[in-house]
Amino acid sequence: GNYRFVKLLLTRRANWMQKDLEEMTPLHLTTRHRSPKCLALLLKFMAPGEVDTQDKNKQTALHWSAYYNNPEHVKLLIKHDSNIGIPDVEGKIPLHWAANHKDPSAVHTVRCILDAAPTESLLNWQDYEGRTPLHFAVADGNVTVVDVLTSYESCNITSYDNLFRTPLHWAALLGHAEIVHLLLERNKSGTIPSDSQGATPLHYAAQSNFAETVKVFLKHPSVKDDSDLEGRTSFMWAAGKGSDDVLRTMLSLKSDIDINMADKYGGTALHAAALSGHVSTVKLLLENNAQVDATDVMKHTPLFRACEMGHKDVIQTLIKGGARVDLVDQDGHSLLHWAALGGNADVCQILIENKINPNVQDYAGRTPLQCAAYGGYINCMAVLMENNADPNIQDKEGRTALHWSCNNGYLDAIKLLLDFAAFPNQMENNEERYTPLDYALLGERHEVIQFMLEHGALSIAAIQDIAAFKIQAVYKGYKVRKAFRDRKNLLMKHEQLRKDAAAKKREEENKRKEAEQQKGRRSPVSCRPQALPCLPSTQDAPSRQSRAPSKQPPAGNVAQDPEPRDSRGSPGGSLGRALQKEQSASSDLQGTNSRRPNETAREHSKGQSACVHFRPNEGSDGNRHPGVPSVEKSRELRLQIIQRERRRKELFRKKNKAAAVIQRAWRSYQLRKHLSHLRHTKQLGAGDVDRWRQECTALLLQIWRKELELKLPQTTAVSKTPKSPSKGTSGTKSTKHSVLKQIYGCSQEGKIHHPTRSVKASSVLRLNSVSNLQCIHLLDNSGRSKNFSYNLQSATQPKNKTKP
Repeated sequence: GNYRFVKLLLTRRANWMQKDLEEMTPLHLTTRHRSPKCLALLLKFMAPGEVDTQDKNKQTALHWSAYYNNPEHVKLLIKHDSNIGIPDVEGKIPLHWAANHKDPSAVHTVRCILDAAPTESLLNWQDYEGRTPLHFAVADGNVTVVDVLTSYESCNITSYDNLFRTPLHWAALLGHAEIVHLLLERNKSGTIPSDSQGATPLHYAAQSNFAETVKVFLKHPSVKDDSDLEGRTSFMWAAGKGSDDVLRTMLSLKSDIDINMADKYGGTALHAAALSGHVSTVKLLLENNAQVDATDVMKHTPLFRACEMGHKDVIQTLIKGGARVDLVDQDGHSLLHWAALGGNADVCQILIENKINPNVQDYAGRTPLQCAAYGGYINCMAVLMENNADPNIQDKEGRTALHWSCNNGYLDAIKLLLDFAAFPNQMENNEERYTPLDYALLGERHEVIQFMLEHGALSIAAIQDIAAFKIQAVYKGYKVRKAFRDRKNLLMKHEQLRKDAAAKKREEENKRKEAEQQKGRRSPVSCRPQALPCLPSTQDAPSRQSRAPSKQPPAGNVAQDPEPRDSRGSPGGSLGRALQKEQSASSDLQGTNSRRPNETAREHSKGQSACVHFRPNEGSDGNRHPGVPSVEKSRELRLQIIQRERRRKELFRKKNKAAAVIQRAWRSYQLRKHLSHLRHTKQLGAGDVDRWRQECTALLLQIWRKELELKLPQTTAVSKTPKSPSKGTSGTKSTKHSVLKQIYGCSQEGKIHHPTRSVKASSVLRLNSVSNLQCIHLLDNSGRSKNFSYNLQSATQPKNKTKP
């Protein structure tokens, strides 16, 4: 501002258009000083076009003069034809800079610019953000400038910026009550504009807690508490921001206000206050009869909002105000679910103290612990599990809290869950059947994978391998049992077939005997001459007659036949040799040297019947009888059947013996185990001595019973002698024994006659009371283990009971 030095430089032809690094000329710098002398001196040397030289920000000397609020500088520049409509880099003209000043004297600068060109375009010029000079004047709260600007009729009071906010919105937001009143009075449209969200200036004033500004709005007749696009009124905005003064003002000025009015989503003012955590606002609303359990579209009460955000004081205030803690939302989430989702451990503790189940499940089966594990909130998980939350509860898809922690890689949460006995191998219910380890593998959580493997975790592939091995083992056991059952059924079927065949054979034998007896009665004489040609010589008749009444075995009589008779080739000799071979084979297979008389008679009758088919003239030709080969073939077949039946019976006896050995070993193991248990109990010092003595007595009696079982059959076998059979039944018994002997290869007398146990012995060994034992019947089940063979068939049941 050194006028003399500037003048000296100008007279020495200094360059007044020289720019510095900011591209500012001496003319820009002279606007910083209050004195206009230097500016006037420079303007004398400058040409008319040089006055609007722009700096780096495209600002002229007029912009700087308006910014510094120098009205005289503005007049000089305008007088020298400076352009008042040149925008800078932000789109602002000098009027913007003049209006953007808090000093009331800025009105002079504004007037100087407006007097030069009071046009509508100049008044409503918008910068690149859509702001007019009135926006800047309102923002600075300069009432005089606002008054000057709005005094022009062309000034647009409801002009929107790029955020769809008018100067009235700015005034309400900043709490300029006087400017609000001025703008409302000069608003010729009669409507209160709203922003892009449908919020009116009253919403802005309410959320900023400017009670005076709100009072100005409410007293003006053109103002109504309209809702925004989401249905929220200014009252709800005030509750959400905790503007208690505004709420009291609105409640006092508007008696018809609905405190429980809901927005588009069903939320009330109490929802907004609880979500924001304003305790005083919640208390104020509850005092004015706000509905404490009002629900929104998601069935959330104000208490849900407070639990979600973790506002403890608000939660306690709402619970004291009667809020219910047992409600759930549309997804089945309880208050504890929302507290766990937010990781609010203190809120979880408060809710559990108010009798909320820590294992409550939503509609998807998830528990609060799973919600906390999903976010990895360690403190919240610890509080839940300390209050008996089960870490092994599965949701509907089979996931547990450990699944969520492994999926997100929260190692500390995993350690905490395993410390509280979480099962590491729980599988999902879907097709994949993933375990927690599978989730860690999919997410490549290497630390989690290592820790889980150290604690026995398995993947689904490993579990499937183990299950396949177990299934194969079970299937093999099933196949063995099935084969055993099939073999047993087959043996039983064969046994039944054998019995049926024997019965059928006996029946056919009886029928044949009856037929022969009837035939002998009808023609006893005619049969004798036909038997004579069978005899080779007259010497065979005495031998056959002596053989018939004798009681010696037929094998001995056959052996006494002379050899020369066989060499002649007579039919009688060949038949004698066949009978000799048959009798010798039968005697060798049975291992006996004697037969009963009726067997001899039967063999003799068979020989006679075979001889009937021969003719006397056939013996002279020396040819053998054609029926002999068929007899030998049937005999060979019969011998094969006998050998096969013998092998089957031998295998049957071996199986019975093995089953008996296994049963004895098992009973011995059980007794040893029981005895070791009693000894261990005695060493530890059992508290109940009487009970220990009873168990010892029972064990001794059990051992005594086993010894009696081994001795009792021997004594009964020695004491009983079989009665001699009567004469009438001797023939029938000998026939049966001969048939059984031919089939089984040994005498079956021991299997047919089984001595029954003595009833007296059983009654003698039955004890009703020993050492306070209640009715121990020692021999009730004494023989049950031996009543069944290896194939579960009765081994002691007699097959055929003979009459005495």
